[in-house]
Amino acid sequence: MNEREAEAAWRLIRFNWQLVAGVLVAFGLGLLLTNFHVQPLGYLIAFVIAAVYGLFGYYNVVSPERRHPRIFFPLTAIAQMILIVSVMVSITYIATSVNFPLKDATLLALDRAIGLDFRAYLNFINDRQWLIYILATGYRAISWPICVIVIALPLAGYYRRTGEFICAFTLALIATTCISTLIPATGIYGAMGLLAADFPNIVPQSYYDGMREIPALRDGSLRELNILQLGGVLTFPSFHAISAVLYTWAFWPVRWFRPLNLLCNGVMIAATPVGGGHFFVDVIAGIALAAASIFAARRIHLALATADVFGEDHAIQQPPPWSIAGVLGNRIRVRIPN
Repeated sequence: MNEREAEAAWRLIRFNWQLVAGVLVAFGLGLLLTNFHVQPLGYLIAFVIAAVYGLFGYYNVVSPERRHPRIFFPLTAIAQMILIVSVMVSITYIATSVNFPLKDATLLALDRAIGLDFRAYLNFINDRQWLIYILATGYRAISWPICVIVIALPLAGYYRRTGEFICAFTLALIATTCISTLIPATGIYGAMGLLAADFPNIVPQSYYDGMREIPALRDGSLRELNILQLGGVLTFPSFHAISAVLYTWAFWPVRWFRPLNLLCNGVMIAATPVGGGHFFVDVIAGIALAAASIFAARRIHLALATADVFGEDHAIQQPPPWSIAGVLGNRIRVRIPN
């Protein structure tokens, strides 16, 4: 990667800090305008860890002796993802409490309208123990690819893809939260009146956890946020499906990894309806939203990469001093050592 490309990637990383700032402001407003409160220890741990990584990354950027993109890109990416995940998961709980009418019946009707039979799919999987094991492993693997992406990709020199992934992931999570607030649902098992006895070999723990927390959020009995205990409460679109698409795209430049990449993320998508109690339209909507987020992230990167054609006085080159980009310094130049 040449110096110009690295600088463009760093512009996108700075833009991602703006997204992080927006998410933090939204979380603060959510706490102020509602009766939610937080258990501070978990958030303190997450924020301190993010601050340490972020500050070490910033120190490496501004230090002429230590500056190296394979150091400050992963450090900064880790800091951003810690903040984005911890805060956005909390926001999904606040959003779920809005308590709009549930749309499970509508989503189930859409499944049936396009000819997708969840009961047949469930029975097929329930009768094959080996398949249950594979799908369960794939479904639970939603978190670890994030760690690999924000560490391994920049270490391998894929700075642009790292920045684009963080941007797309954040945009997708924001959009999913907004959509799920307007189209709330609890899941297909309840919508179809299915009981555990109907699928004795399958334990959709994620669905069970959601059915414990979503009603409590909607009726007001759950108002404490503990980052160490928060799970998934979003149904439509499916963030498992979104994540699988984003992971596949993020790792795509690594050619030798493509077969395993496709296999692992394909398994995650296949496991999503059963493991999370998702409607098939949740998965379809998730795939579409992931594609839209990738498109948006790439367009944002392109705009930032070509911004210098307007000269050094362009707004992107010199942001307001109070902004995060201003604090981090837009005049920093990212140089690739020979």
